[in-house]
Amino acid sequence: MQQTATAWLALDAGAFAVGLVLAARMLPSLLFGLAAGTLADRAHRNRLLVGVSISAIPIMLVLNRLAASGSVAVWELVALAFATGCLSVFDVPARQALVMDTVPRDVAPNAMGLNALAGRLCTAFGALAAGALIPTAGVAACYVAVALAFGVAAALVAFARPQASKPAHSTAPRPSFARALSEAARLVVDIPAVRTLILAGIACEIFGFSFQTAVPVFARDVVAAGAEGLGTLNAATSLGGSLAVVTLSMLPSRVRREPVLGGVFVAYGASLVALAVTRDLPLAATFLLITGACAASFDLLQQTLIQLAVPEEQRGRAIGVWVLGIGSGPFGHVEMGSLVAALGAPTALWINGCLVLMAAATLLVRAPGYRWLFARGQMRVP
Repeated sequence: MQQTATAWLALDAGAFAVGLVLAARMLPSLLFGLAAGTLADRAHRNRLLVGVSISAIPIMLVLNRLAASGSVAVWELVALAFATGCLSVFDVPARQALVMDTVPRDVAPNAMGLNALAGRLCTAFGALAAGALIPTAGVAACYVAVALAFGVAAALVAFARPQASKPAHSTAPRPSFARALSEAARLVVDIPAVRTLILAGIACEIFGFSFQTAVPVFARDVVAAGAEGLGTLNAATSLGGSLAVVTLSMLPSRVRREPVLGGVFVAYGASLVALAVTRDLPLAATFLLITGACAASFDLLQQTLIQLAVPEEQRGRAIGVWVLGIGSGPFGHVEMGSLVAALGAPTALWINGCLVLMAAATLLVRAPGYRWLFARGQMRVP
């Protein structure tokens, strides 16, 4: 709901402004990703998540007042998007690591899938709700609903409990924060699996996930659907993600996730190319359903694989490295916003879709473990 409302506000200033706002929201991942992951390994994760949710409420109320005033400057949206992104960057490592804490390691991929499913379903509902609220009650009403949702989130996370065999705090002496931060950075150097995932993730983040910048312009100018259409397209993206994570949550643990990620990477690029040549709202929603499925799958598989590639005590830092990787997102949103402003949304989507396909081909060539043919008859490799 927040993303749909903010994108609609920024759209008044043009496609490049949408890209700037989304870039500002992603920039904290680049600046604070490693620190957030390190903190998630050292702090009480439940309390950290409660603090993040409570801190978000005043930001939403400020956005509510700005939207109600009818005059919002781009710099104000950029600043508040950055503040929201700062909270999000500390939420993700703690949340993902807490999910892994609650279940045995052999069903961790399924637990991650269920957690992602909950998030995607709520995102789809929020996008549809925003699309309905904006033309009836105004954009400002969306931020009141978001503030209430953060309050509910703060209350619910207190019920999550780690397994007894996975205590929240270790009795062993802990390294200093600076040393732990250094160890997080070295994960990329010391563990080839982490390095491969991060490099693939950066390419996908820049050229794939930046499609969100083009969607508001696509809804308004290409399919002429207005705010309701933007809500429909965002909801289709989230619904596709929900269906994908349902499938992944039921995928047997014996099935290797690396080849699945390789196939998803290829489908991601193909869906963006198909969306670029679409001029019909239902067909665009269908292709965004596929795009959303690919985006959610790529995120979930990357998060799962990167945590399984490191020792349990470094899971928060591993997700911090992943967050650092998605910190490349601002470059993608600015790049997409520039392309949309100069060439239009369809051409911008086509260019980035082709670049995603090239990145996927590079992964499959350089890392044979991500190829389907390599995995045939061999479910797991060391």
